Amino acid sequence: MKIIDRYIIRNFIVTFIFITISIQFVSIIIDVSQRMHRLENNQGSIKEALISYYPFWSIWLMNTFSPISVFLSVIFFTSKLTHNSEITAILSSGISFMRLTIPYLLSAIVIGIVSLIINYYFLPIANKKKINFIINTYSPRYKNKYEKNQTIVLKFQKMIYFYQKFFKKKNIGKECVYQKFNGKKLIYILKCKNIFWDKKHKIYVLFNYIETIIKKNHDFLIIGDYKIKKFPLTPEQFLPEEYIAETMNIDELKKFINIEKNRRNINIHLNEYYQRTSLPFSTLIFTILGLSISTKRKKGEVAYNMIIGMALAFFYIFFIELTKVYSNKDYIPSCFAIWLPNIIYGTITLLFYWNRSIKN
Repeated sequence: MKIIDRYIIRNFIVTFIFITISIQFVSIIIDVSQRMHRLENNQGSIKEALISYYPFWSIWLMNTFSPISVFLSVIFFTSKLTHNSEITAILSSGISFMRLTIPYLLSAIVIGIVSLIINYYFLPIANKKKINFIINTYSPRYKNKYEKNQTIVLKFQKMIYFYQKFFKKKNIGKECVYQKFNGKKLIYILKCKNIFWDKKHKIYVLFNYIETIIKKNHDFLIIGDYKIKKFPLTPEQFLPEEYIAETMNIDELKKFINIEKNRRNINIHLNEYYQRTSLPFSTLIFTILGLSISTKRKKGEVAYNMIIGMALAFFYIFFIELTKVYSNKDYIPSCFAIWLPNIIYGTITLLFYWNRSIKN
């Protein structure tokens, strides 16, 4: 690796970290000022929020806006190089614009991979902590909804059905009925008066149960006091809130979607699934776009490029949220909705990059 590569990568990463921390700091200050009264009204404290909420909220914010941070970092750092005529000197020495792109891409790939891993496995953990604090402190109405007794009517697979009333706060239910079908023929019934979810061991305990196995010639009846049973889903997955997808890692989310697709419109969960990959991938797009914009010399180029960069970045976020709304209403397929902003911005990036490279 040449000295110029190390120089670009080092400054790219340092600028990215600086901008990311700055965004976190400013965002937390603004959010605290807006939520202060709600905290006080719900017997919460700023100290409690800073310990139990904002560290996890910051992880979500950092990862969600990492493509934007990358974009602004490239524009800020490269515009300074252009202003100081360093880009001109590099290109004049015989290094092509395509070769100059390599250290930028390497940096973007490293950031993208880290973001992808966080998105897949660590962000859901942070989201659980964040959402739990919101339910119990910021938004009591969610807590009240959570504490209500709810009815489950679930289709596990094509031929397995489950019915029960469940009280999520205490992890208990009643009037449970579990049925299996072979085609249209009923072959198995399991009923119980009460059911308990053992969160520690990930099992269900059925009390006062009646088990019926239906054969061609005979029906076998089994009656017992209790029975241990494993079902494919936890109570949170049986009765999912809108945010349930945010709290699952990529493997859990994929399994959950495969089961849920038989029950309801799952685009809101599919959006979360596809966005876990599309956002990290967009760091590559924004890196090349930022490089193409900021290597053109203009009067007051740093300020000008930053304004253009911020406008494009926030329009990207707005565009994602807009397509997600249409996807949630089932107007457009989820995969297309989530990747459409990347497709459009990728096309724009290719045009900018091609235009800049031919002028090298």
